[in-house]
Amino acid sequence: MNVNLYTKDVQNLIKEIQNYRGRDLDRVLSVCDKVENYGREVSDDALIGFACFSRGETYYLMNDMRNFYAQMLACMTPMERIGEWGYVVMANNMLGIMSLNRGNAPFAMDYYMKALNYCHTYKLPDLEWIVHMNMGALYLNIEESQKALDHLENGYHYIMAHPERPDYFQNLMTAYLGMAKAFLNMELQSSAEKYSEKIHKECRPYLSPLDLLVVDCFEARLCREQGEQKRFKEAVDRINEGILRDVPIMDIFDDIYEYLKMLLDADCYEEFNRIYGVVQNLIEQTSIKNMEKKLLTLKIRYLKKVGQMNEYNQATIQYFEISEQMEKENRMMVTSMIGMRNSLNDLVAINREVKQENLALHRKSEIDPLTGIYNRYKLNEYGEIAYEQACKNHTSLAIEILDIDFFKQYNDNYGHQAGDEAIKEVARMMQKMAGSGNIFCCRYGGDEFVIIYEGYTKNETLKLAETLKEFINEKKIPHAYSKAEKHITISQGICWGEPTEQDMIWDYLKTADGLLYQVKKISRNSIRIGSMGDV
Repeated sequence: MNVNLYTKDVQNLIKEIQNYRGRDLDRVLSVCDKVENYGREVSDDALIGFACFSRGETYYLMNDMRNFYAQMLACMTPMERIGEWGYVVMANNMLGIMSLNRGNAPFAMDYYMKALNYCHTYKLPDLEWIVHMNMGALYLNIEESQKALDHLENGYHYIMAHPERPDYFQNLMTAYLGMAKAFLNMELQSSAEKYSEKIHKECRPYLSPLDLLVVDCFEARLCREQGEQKRFKEAVDRINEGILRDVPIMDIFDDIYEYLKMLLDADCYEEFNRIYGVVQNLIEQTSIKNMEKKLLTLKIRYLKKVGQMNEYNQATIQYFEISEQMEKENRMMVTSMIGMRNSLNDLVAINREVKQENLALHRKSEIDPLTGIYNRYKLNEYGEIAYEQACKNHTSLAIEILDIDFFKQYNDNYGHQAGDEAIKEVARMMQKMAGSGNIFCCRYGGDEFVIIYEGYTKNETLKLAETLKEFINEKKIPHAYSKAEKHITISQGICWGEPTEQDMIWDYLKTADGLLYQVKKISRNSIRIGSMGDV
């Protein structure tokens, strides 16, 4: 949208919207009305679309989801007519967020896929990463942690490549936090802790109170999982001091919901009731029944736990009434979606593109583009097959997780390009060792790698792992900022055993992750090998 095409008066109105966005919401709504009225007088789609989008964005911040939904739909047709695809992408992206909060993940996916399609078609990488981050949140919401990681890493790579952005640290925090949640859901606590530490060391001083609230909600959950009572209480105290009352609840609902659920499980009833009331008031403003319903399930659980049966019975009746209202809301969403799709000229072609995009995402390359070795996608497939074969043939299997010691310090002091070269060198040494046969290597993410050893004894596995360590030590890649050696080293955790049908490949991976965590707490540049249950 070229603002310079308009008169000074119109330019001033547009600048007023941009300057007061998120600060003076009533003023922005008033100016949007003026811009739209002028746009309709002169039949200018750009002004009409901009006014509707800005108005919708403002209603989002006000938690007024009915008006937000109507305005975002209204902005798309004029913006499509003039080819303002960036606004179309962001409208679809925000509608995806709303659909997910309304409990309709398929609709949310549809909106996100259309947004990605526009990004690919019209070359909009500066928006594409945002959609990937939200798709990561969607997969976290439906507990598909592996798929969530894939989308979050896509967004993370863009963020890391653009440190000049004013919101760099906020975006980096969002990526780290999403990956930490995924690892916690997969019960890989040491990996979750690793990303939590990254937030504290790299991002925390730059975060807003709302960002800090979200981080502390996760911190409390993680500390409880780890049994760290002191850190848990500190996080809860920070949340009690920092809970905000005028915030866009859709941006933080999942975080607050998981936190409240954890408080219930921990029998922290005073903290639960304090925050529940604040969140309930915010959700009532949105009129989103799915969020009301999810929150009410926690209240019902609480009332049952404390034995308040009269209130419990009333809450269950309210739950039934909300469920009925949700059916009407979903019918409205379906009607709006059909109307929007029918307004597009080639519905069949667009549906075909969406399906193709879905297939492309699920058939993503199995090769890590930086190192040339396999990535996490291939690990999923290969690991399951290797585990089944070991069970069937009663042969041994070992899973190793390794990472580069003090890699953050290396990256910070030598630069990201040198960091990438170090990661590639470790991958090359792994490929060299894999020539022994029946050894699978992949990059797990960042500076972490996974190795699967098939059919080796415990001693043979340990010798192979030591050989890899020697390969890397012999390279003597300078690392003056390491506390282990003055060159790059690795730490390794290995789970070895004979698989049974009672366990899964991820149980081995979780144990290896725990053993690596023990190595890094005690020392670096060393190996810990154990069996299931050793952590």
